[in-house]
Amino acid sequence: MADTEFKIPYSSFSELKKLLIAFAKSKSPSSLDDLNKLTSIPKTSISTNNGYLESIGIISGGKKKEATDDGKKLGLALANGIEDEASKILNKLLSENDFLESMITALGIKPRSNEDFQSHIAYSLGKELKGSNKTGTGTVIEMMLFANIIEEKEGLLIPKEVKVSGDTSEPLKSKNPDPQSDQNDAQETTQNITKKFTDDLGKNVTLNINVQLTIPDTDDEKVYENFFKAMKKHLLS
Repeated sequence: MADTEFKIPYSSFSELKKLLIAFAKSKSPSSLDDLNKLTSIPKTSISTNNGYLESIGIISGGKKKEATDDGKKLGLALANGIEDEASKILNKLLSENDFLESMITALGIKPRSNEDFQSHIAYSLGKELKGSNKTGTGTVIEMMLFANIIEEKEGLLIPKEVKVSGDTSEPLKSKNPDPQSDQNDAQETTQNITKKFTDDLGKNVTLNINVQLTIPDTDDEKVYENFFKAMKKHLLS
């Protein structure tokens, strides 16, 4: 999990690969001038890209930066054309980022087209989808695809483990619209809570609690973001 605030890259993924390889092959921390000589990428672009790479744990440092252990492995894998290994390392780095984790969660709730997902990323960071921001959000998505965190199905991006079926234009809803079934679920939940409970102090007490949550039906993305933040805070902590 990177502690640094998430930043959007400036360049395409292909150009970022040059920077990743340069960091991996450098034997000491590199300045903007050093990296410019190695890659021919403008120093202003390198500076912005460095912010992104640092936010996802690929590089670290002050004015002079160097690859982290994972960043070095990633750069060397790319340099040697070992894409499977590079994909695995990048999967680990991106999956550990809090912001990208929230983006993947949102995508699981509502699959999106590439451009719509770009807009969602930019909106979530308080930025407009234009210029370098559009390039950068596209790069983030390309890297997530390369890392096998997300995939495209039927023109929509989804988390890798989620399958798209039917109409995905609306947020995912409860699979069980039957009120009687909901009542049965609630009764079963109560039974699960009390099933193994005993007031016999001579025995171990086991308490099982099943919590059933229903995602609200709304197009307001903030509702979903707040929903999962609250779930993580109160249920997963």
